[in-house]
Amino acid sequence: MEKIEIKYITKELPLVKGKKESSQKKISLEKPGLFWALRGISLSLIPGEAIGLIGINGAGKNILMQILAGRLKQTTGFRTIDGNVNYADSRRGLDGKESGLENIQHLLEKREPDEFKVNHLINGVTDFCELGEWLYRPVAEYSSGMYARLSLAIALFANPQLVLIDSVLNVLDIPFSQRVNQKIQALKDSGVAFVIADTNLVNIERFCERTLWLQFGHVQALGPTADVMLQFEYFQDWIRKLTLPEKNQYLADRQAEQLQFDVKKIYEEFKIEQFKNGFTRKDEPKMRRAFFKDRGADPLTTPRKKDSKPQQKQTAFQKRSWLKLLLALICLLVIGFGGYLMISGESIATLLPSFKSASSTRHLTTASGKRKKKNHSSSQTSQAKSSSSLSSSSSQSSSASSASSSSASSSSASSSSIATQTINVDSGDTLEGLAQKYATTVDIIKQLNNISSESDLKAGSIIKVPQ
Repeated sequence: MEKIEIKYITKELPLVKGKKESSQKKISLEKPGLFWALRGISLSLIPGEAIGLIGINGAGKNILMQILAGRLKQTTGFRTIDGNVNYADSRRGLDGKESGLENIQHLLEKREPDEFKVNHLINGVTDFCELGEWLYRPVAEYSSGMYARLSLAIALFANPQLVLIDSVLNVLDIPFSQRVNQKIQALKDSGVAFVIADTNLVNIERFCERTLWLQFGHVQALGPTADVMLQFEYFQDWIRKLTLPEKNQYLADRQAEQLQFDVKKIYEEFKIEQFKNGFTRKDEPKMRRAFFKDRGADPLTTPRKKDSKPQQKQTAFQKRSWLKLLLALICLLVIGFGGYLMISGESIATLLPSFKSASSTRHLTTASGKRKKKNHSSSQTSQAKSSSSLSSSSSQSSSASSASSSSASSSSASSSSIATQTINVDSGDTLEGLAQKYATTVDIIKQLNNISSESDLKAGSIIKVPQ
């Protein structure tokens, strides 16, 4: 069986004031007021438990039973009851124009859709209530005892999870009471819960493990039946010993409390409970609406519904959060890399020109090599074509070649011994200008960079010059 619980139940009822007749029209002496028949009632049951409901006349027992049954709507608070709730009353609940059998059929058909089970339950109710031919007479003709028999029999047989017995047991005769006692005990053993309100405390002591003492619309005591009964007996002895003025003053004070009751105090208790269970200030509009307007099941027992719109908002928020995190990481990386560049900028600045000079040197060396190979192949071709002429002047050419090779080797040796540095050629620079600037000669610059004329010197290129 599901949870059975009521929390923060209040009930506000209007007062009908007397009116004075005049010659023209009826004039109200004062505006109608309000009083609180119930003031913050909370109660929970477990399967198979019976709770007694006691209190003096006017304490609010009947109103509380009707709220538990769902026949009356509370002003504030929550009613969490899942399952069939059967209400046995000695005054209301049956259609007086219909016969007893028709009432049985209509009430059982509402609870049980299976026709076979309905017929089985009808037989059980008719056998249990023992009304005989009175089942075929209108209920309006029944006595209070007969009415109580029929109402209680239907409540005990119509597949209940919670049975509310409101001032019924005290009007039953002894033989039928014994059958009712056995049936109630059997249902309790099967897990059915009971709330029994009765002026005869013997009936409460017979069935109920716990008892709620209701006094002027609020809970005076709730606990084991024996303890609450003892407190209630002390109260009755005390009020009997009061003088008439004292008793009237006591009743006037208690009734004034019902008029001046502030429901906001109960709402504050509800908010504190919600905050302890994970709700926040942002949920307060929903909490107020649930407490004062919806008045359904307890929000703590009702699963929170996640509709599509909040999910979309949450997804967009998560996307923005991830984007912000990614941007923050990128900024940190940029800042860190920039700091690294600032720290090591000098070393990078020194490495970059050397890297460029090395690459340009390799390029110039490769070009000069290609030119040398080309000159060598052309010289071989010319020698093959003019072999006769070369024979006559072999001595001269050999001497010339030896002289040139010796001069080249001497010049290369001298250039290789010079310490060099790399510079960038600006627009307008000339070989003579660079030679004067770096205290050298044009030939040394040409030899260091393997260039032959002024046209090879281009703006933006990197060349070697003596230090």
